[in-house]
Amino acid sequence: MTADTLLLSSTASTSLSPVNSAQTSNSSLTKKSPREAHLFILLHGLWGSYKHMESMKATLRHKLRDTQDTLPIIYYSPKENALFKTFDGIEVVGYRTLFEIISFIKFHPEFKFTKLSVCGYSMGGLVARFLIGTIFGDDPMDKELLSVFGEMVPQLFVTFATPHLGVRFYNPLSNKLRWILDPLLTVLGSSLLGKTGREMFLTGSNDTLVQLSSGKYLKGLRKFKWRIVFANVKNDRTVAFYSAFITDHDPFIDTGNQIKYSFEDDIPGNKYTGILPRIVDLYKLDKSSKPPQAKETKTLKKSALTLIWIALAMTLVFPIALCMNLGGTIYSYIAASKYRKMIASGEVNDVLLKEVDISISGNSGSSIDTLSPTFSVTDSFKTYVQDVYGSIFEDEIENAEDADINDYEEDNGSWNSFIEKYSEITSDNDDSWEQNFNRLEFDSKRDMMLKNLSSVKWIRIPVYIKAINAHGGIVARSGLDKTGRTSVANVEFAGQLLNYLLNH
Repeated sequence: MTADTLLLSSTASTSLSPVNSAQTSNSSLTKKSPREAHLFILLHGLWGSYKHMESMKATLRHKLRDTQDTLPIIYYSPKENALFKTFDGIEVVGYRTLFEIISFIKFHPEFKFTKLSVCGYSMGGLVARFLIGTIFGDDPMDKELLSVFGEMVPQLFVTFATPHLGVRFYNPLSNKLRWILDPLLTVLGSSLLGKTGREMFLTGSNDTLVQLSSGKYLKGLRKFKWRIVFANVKNDRTVAFYSAFITDHDPFIDTGNQIKYSFEDDIPGNKYTGILPRIVDLYKLDKSSKPPQAKETKTLKKSALTLIWIALAMTLVFPIALCMNLGGTIYSYIAASKYRKMIASGEVNDVLLKEVDISISGNSGSSIDTLSPTFSVTDSFKTYVQDVYGSIFEDEIENAEDADINDYEEDNGSWNSFIEKYSEITSDNDDSWEQNFNRLEFDSKRDMMLKNLSSVKWIRIPVYIKAINAHGGIVARSGLDKTGRTSVANVEFAGQLLNYLLNH
């Protein structure tokens, strides 16, 4: 564990019983004045769990330093919204996450959190936008939350492969089956992924994403010092480039991904464990430049293997997945109905106010027990947040050593030019890369979302992950030791980029 950074994880020591551990830590740590710290929240995606963010958390722990104020960085990955619970809709998932974060803060009175950063992967990025809008909004309920979060200065807001503009399968213009594939996939996706699926596909009256791009949610985004998005250019089976990148131009859909990639020449950062990250230089993309063609024998072999995989998927995998998702959707509808009623009636505000009040007062008799029948802050979570005390050692967060602080401060010039370039990567200039590609046919909802989200400044990073499914690879979801080199390089690059931004 480094001198200035703590990692509070689910693998914390459990040598003491949960209750005794918490009581011992409370008695020894709260005698001193709370230590100022930086809270960094990491949120997983649909059908996921907190474990999907472990690679990112480990990398940030190694790369990220708050050198301006020499603050310890406390990483936290909420764990209550896993698997089928992610089907419950962004608002329900968001409130559950908010309760969990408040409880986490309450269980750590030894820290006074003065900075806040948020990282969201896939759907987690949408939940993150709900959270920051609720925390930093103007509603009376939101103002109560300022008593918990009001002293935290927003720093970094970063998303990976998040469908900011929703999900829609824009098939290439030349695809003869486009007229049936688009509506068919939309119906399947919005039907089998619960309320969250309907929200992300923007079907019917599900305008959650539209709401997240306006009002208090947009205000919450503006408060962050930096906003960064990472988007896959290929092999993301879930979120298309345009939606993660927040644009209405997609060179890869426009060309059916039959375009030769040109990668960024000047990659800032250092000490990558393998290869350099593959960041696509959009300005160098040329429609007339095709990727190298595979040999015919290889193409035939690949086609045969593809057909075999499709046959296996249709006969084995797809029916099982269909039943699981259908069952999850039904379960989500039943289980989350009470939460939606609470939100609609305003009852959730009463529960939240009670939790906020107890967090402020420091009363150890938290309403966390009363939340079990409502927003599922369960015994497993109480054990989790109590056990993390076993991983806190005060002597490890005194003063960071100079070598640790300055380890990644060597090429400021490269970072400056890179950030400037990718902060202006979408524009209406005549020399913009967007001028070379067709505009996607957006409906009025997506047009409004794009317009509103584009009113704030983003650093947009287009990345190539060499993987069958780049959606998981963009955050090395399977683990740093079980994923490809391009995935590891991307996570390492993200850590160094965030480190530079945090300290400038």
